[in-house]
Amino acid sequence: MKTNFLLFILLLGIFSCADKKKEEETKAAIQKIEAVENELHEVSKEIDVKTKDLEDSLKDLEGI
Repeated sequence: MKTNFLLFILLLGIFSCADKKKEEETKAAIQKIEAVENELHEVSKEIDVKTKDLEDSLKDLEGI
């Protein structure tokens, strides 16, 4: 009976460690995704500003 209990505790410990490792890997992947999303958002803002500047320049040229 003691052997079964010790085996159960050992298996529980092994699975617990494996879950923590997967959780850390998942957190790291989420952080990378969030960093890419933030960078994409910044680039999108820059594109919007440059597009507006180009449209204003085009309107000025059309007025000439």
